[in-house]
Amino acid sequence: AAGGVAIVQPPGAGRPWSAPPTTAAMHTPEGRRPQAPFASPTLVLAQSGSDNGPKTYVLSKVRQIPHVDKPWTQGLEMSDDGQLVETSGDYPEGIGSYVRVVDQDSGMTTRKITDGLAAPVFIEGISELNGRWFASTYMDHVAIEYDKDFNMVKQHPFPWQGWGLTRSPDGESFLATNSSEWLLHLDSENFQLLSAKAVTCRGKTVPGLNELEYVDDFLGQGPAVLGNVINTRVVLVIDPITARCTGIFHLNDLEPVLASEQVGHHVANGIAYNRTNGNFWFTGKNWDSMFEASIAEDTEGSQQQAVSMLDAHMSLLEHPAA
Repeated sequence: AAGGVAIVQPPGAGRPWSAPPTTAAMHTPEGRRPQAPFASPTLVLAQSGSDNGPKTYVLSKVRQIPHVDKPWTQGLEMSDDGQLVETSGDYPEGIGSYVRVVDQDSGMTTRKITDGLAAPVFIEGISELNGRWFASTYMDHVAIEYDKDFNMVKQHPFPWQGWGLTRSPDGESFLATNSSEWLLHLDSENFQLLSAKAVTCRGKTVPGLNELEYVDDFLGQGPAVLGNVINTRVVLVIDPITARCTGIFHLNDLEPVLASEQVGHHVANGIAYNRTNGNFWFTGKNWDSMFEASIAEDTEGSQQQAVSMLDAHMSLLEHPAA
């Protein structure tokens, strides 16, 4: 590298040009593991610079509501008009992918949308942008566009493996993840790559950020992207410009932790920011409950558990069991 610029292999397109796995294998949670980025033409990407280590944060539970029907949560978002919107993937296979609007008092589904999601489509992240909704898909290579009332507008080619999806700081494009360590900046019209940066935390690249949530001003510290780390209860707070981890917290004190989370079941996945009161909604795949919680900086440094959890997760990725 020279002059602060590195020549790297950018994130690939999530196997768009090769035959996908079988439907059953595609939807198996054990298969949802971080993958190495796929090769594609070399790009020049700015280096993110040094990593000074993350702040830690604490959650205070405000309330919980039933996670009715225990959806296989892939995306969670608060709409501009205050609706809580959730996407559920087609797992177990045959359940079908859908979008639902959630009553924030009872947890009941007030509306369920399946347009554009006929099997075997597996829905992933969802984000509202300029009065329209956009949902990515796992290995189907389409993004579905809906109007503000969730009437389907069209399907777009989506040349990536879909994981997380959220809006970018400019309010005109998207940030996305595709199982690798890359935070992708995508054009909102054609989902082509505008730029990419590797997510780093504590001096290491972190693959597998799953559900994403953009916050314009996180605790008065400026814009941030919050992301679930796959198969953990860890949430990273990411600078959307540099992709460096600036903060970290855990969700262990919400839904009881199950051993099966290490292989992809009952995984924490779903973060939605309520701009009205500053609180967040959290849930996970097949969780029993959804939780509203506030977040505060850990001024006493007592919440190092999240850092230890991330370190243990990264160690398993670097030295997988035989």
